[in-house]
Amino acid sequence: RGQIMTHPDPVELEFSFPVDVDGLPVSGRTYSIAAGPDESEKVAARLGLISLPLLKAEINLVPSGRDMVRVTGTVEADVVQQCVVSLAPVEAHLHETFDRMFQRALDPRHQTDDLPLDDDIPDLIEGGKIDIGEVVVEHLALVIDPYPRAPGAIFEAGGAGEEAKNQPDSPFAVLAKLKSSTKNN
Repeated sequence: RGQIMTHPDPVELEFSFPVDVDGLPVSGRTYSIAAGPDESEKVAARLGLISLPLLKAEINLVPSGRDMVRVTGTVEADVVQQCVVSLAPVEAHLHETFDRMFQRALDPRHQTDDLPLDDDIPDLIEGGKIDIGEVVVEHLALVIDPYPRAPGAIFEAGGAGEEAKNQPDSPFAVLAKLKSSTKNN
């Protein structure tokens, strides 16, 4: 995070809403944004979701000092994921808040490569803008369930249902049975 990395080709974001932070009033500014159907479909593909019927956010940008901007907000989303056990669709409604700091790029004469690598380092404001749509997508990626399960979906150790019963025992299970049968004889 201490160095600025650039991609050789500009990346097209699925849900982009860049905000110019140079003209923010001291009291800040609030934005209400919502993804349209095409944007929702692209974000769903990026995040590995079956679908994303709803993605909206209320975001507040407030200047903090000379070179910083605090971005707080609430993300609301309806997500449909694939169950990790049964592969059935799993629906979830998310309503989450976030709080992030952004900082203007430092003057190269004052930049140092030995910045601490922790979560308190602010994100960079690039070109005087913060893309609050991308902030929303990044936060959504952090809060969706990485292992969604459909109601009643049960993972059975050793296999799934009848299929597992018809499988031959593992070599270790066969050895254990042989060992116990020799003790009984």
